[in-house]
Amino acid sequence: MKRASLTAALCMLLSAGLATAAPFEVLRSRETPEHAQLILAPREDSRTATLVVAFQSGRFDEAGSHGLTRLTQHAMLEANLRGRYDDLVRDLFGAGASLELLTGLRQSAFILEVHHRDFDRLAQRLLGMLLDARLDASKLEQAIERTAQDPGLTDTHDFLEARLASALSSDTRYAAPPPPSPSSVQSLTERHVAIHMSSAFNPRNATVIAAGAFDAPALRRAVARYRGGVAAPVARLTPKLPSKAQLPSMSDVNVLAYPVHITQPEEAAVLRVVGPLLQRRMERRFRTMGVGYAQEAAPMLTPWMDALVLTLPANDPSALDLGPFLLQEVAAVREGRVTPEEYATSHGSALARLRLEDPNPRAVALQLASSIQTPAWYSPEVETSLAALSAEEFSRRVQPWLSEARLVHLLFTPYQTPRPASKSRIRGGGRR
Repeated sequence: MKRASLTAALCMLLSAGLATAAPFEVLRSRETPEHAQLILAPREDSRTATLVVAFQSGRFDEAGSHGLTRLTQHAMLEANLRGRYDDLVRDLFGAGASLELLTGLRQSAFILEVHHRDFDRLAQRLLGMLLDARLDASKLEQAIERTAQDPGLTDTHDFLEARLASALSSDTRYAAPPPPSPSSVQSLTERHVAIHMSSAFNPRNATVIAAGAFDAPALRRAVARYRGGVAAPVARLTPKLPSKAQLPSMSDVNVLAYPVHITQPEEAAVLRVVGPLLQRRMERRFRTMGVGYAQEAAPMLTPWMDALVLTLPANDPSALDLGPFLLQEVAAVREGRVTPEEYATSHGSALARLRLEDPNPRAVALQLASSIQTPAWYSPEVETSLAALSAEEFSRRVQPWLSEARLVHLLFTPYQTPRPASKSRIRGGGRR
């Protein structure tokens, strides 16, 4: 939709009270540039609702103070003059709700899941704490202790994203790792947290996402109460391609990444199909060879770049470098050497997954959070384009994406010089 039609649709939706949008509907708005962006995916038949409050800041912005982002997130809940942590926990427990923290390289988020009857009350309480946070220094020590006990502090869930970013950018901030140990946050001070809270976690740097059954006008009014701060826009990387690097690792993993720029629903549809298609080809080839496991091909949507990413761990030292065989599978798809049956299976799988996810508030909210910089990723037009996507159109669009000139190839290996795969493995047959 164009901006004008989106605004009109949003006004109609909000005037209706309880959200009544159609399947796959996503409505975006912003009260003023000083307010948080609002993204609504109402699904009136849902029993639950999910709220994601995302800030476009993460480890990238810590300036060497490892763990500062995670600690600041804890402080916003546990050492905040705008709300008592004990009261919040009591309300969450009473409603059977869950509240998660996500800390990433260039994005951090709070994720609330709750039955729709309790959503509006809890969402408004949480928004008041997150969009108008004021540090309570008297409770900071407690927040530090809880942060040090939080397994998420040292979590490496975005390891692959971080390694791709550091390989593609000379900016050393992209290499910012999670803290090496829980004790890292013990040296952080009130000044560290107060500055980070005001600079990174403010309304102008926030996106509020709601999916499921909720009171849209009430949520819009709650978000509109908070404004100000300095925006921290995330610059999209324009990497120099092709790129190849060999990186030290305890295990053997090939990673292929093909950066893409999704601006149309037709492109989003193609990206949703090419992942399952390559995944099946990888499973068939490498499991038959007996040299690979846990293969994956899927989109990676990040604030700084979107890409199709293929990962192939290897479990056979005699066939360490599986990269050439992986590239052969990509070449087959690029050159259109895909059977009608292969395409039909992958296309059907992608369409079924999209349709199964849309009634799931958590799945929709997380997809919208990951694609804040890529609004074309999720909409009714994407479902329509995907349903209509022919094998010929798919092949035409995917060919330039999978060009060798656009390849990022990372080889994680304990060996300084990769050895070629053994001929016995190349010629097929599993282990005997």
